[in-house]
Amino acid sequence: MIKDKHIIDIFKATDQIEKMVYLDNNSILTVWNIAWGYDIESESAHITTNISPEIPNADVDFFYTNQIQKIENLINGEILYNKKKSEL
Repeated sequence: MIKDKHIIDIFKATDQIEKMVYLDNNSILTVWNIAWGYDIESESAHITTNISPEIPNADVDFFYTNQIQKIENLINGEILYNKKKSEL
């Protein structure tokens, strides 16, 4: 079973909705959509943001699902994922 399926499902369910993604390295990214895949023998997906479709003036970022601390829906402020609560 893929451990991060729930994270990918969050991104798929909120495709084209502006989200803030907070990473372990204190980066804060604006994400509208993702393209993802898995490296051989990896349990964490690699994610490329804002390219499918391209979002004008949006940064394209790359990270792994295991680096995500929190995902926040910017439309309503809902916390869609919180790593600290998921680990409890």
